Amino acid sequence: MADDTTLTEEQQQRIEHNRKKALERLALSKKRTADNQEEEQSNSSRTNNKKARWTTFYEYDLSTFENTKGGFIIDEAVEEKVNRFKEEATKIDPYIPYPLDPMTAPKCKDCQSMDIDPIFFQVFHISVCRACKEKYPERYSLITKTEAREDYLLTDPELKDKELLPHWSKPNPRKATWNNMMLYVREMVEEYAFKKWGGPEGLDAEYERRETQKKEKKDKKFKEKLADLRRRTMTSNRERKRQEGPHKHIFGESEEDENGNTIQRCTECNLVIESEEF
Repeated sequence: MADDTTLTEEQQQRIEHNRKKALERLALSKKRTADNQEEEQSNSSRTNNKKARWTTFYEYDLSTFENTKGGFIIDEAVEEKVNRFKEEATKIDPYIPYPLDPMTAPKCKDCQSMDIDPIFFQVFHISVCRACKEKYPERYSLITKTEAREDYLLTDPELKDKELLPHWSKPNPRKATWNNMMLYVREMVEEYAFKKWGGPEGLDAEYERRETQKKEKKDKKFKEKLADLRRRTMTSNRERKRQEGPHKHIFGESEEDENGNTIQRCTECNLVIESEEF
């Protein structure tokens, strides 16, 4: 290796310049490495924090879940009050306060018995005993709101008016959550319906009129559907013929008509032409 004393001054300056540049490049490389490491640590920290937010796990005990009534917030006290009101609205106390004087006590209007049915007396204001109620079902049998509306042609406002037609509200036996069942005495419903329609003949006439009107509407609807079907069928036939092109006659064998002329008839459209045989 050559000694420093053998190097010229220019060579020594060049060596010193190269050494300084190498030291600068080394320092710059170390700085970049440190910055990259710091950035990687920062990115790793952010990634870990993000994963921590998305991986949060909540454990539920399904056995402690309760029915929230479809998600609505319902106060238990209010719900209990509503249920108690429904029960009290349909509850009837089967007790009749009889006066001290037996002569003024309520009696059955048919047999004058004092064994009055409490429900009929309190709800329908009818004095009838249990025996007569069973003996005359055509008068004292209970009918539903649907039967009163369909058989006697009464409207909902008339059936809801307790002063016009008293009714007994009972819990629906089919499903407890359904509306209460409304029961009416047949005798009272018939009396009001006959007064409204002018007797049993008027009720029957109105029933026949409504049935005829219902049948006419049904027939009209059927005819409209049939006419629409025919229109769509004719349209589809015309479209099919248009796609197939013009009609080509296919004539059958020659025959004679009433006048003795020789004719031929198209087998598809029945077009008749006169022909001559040579």
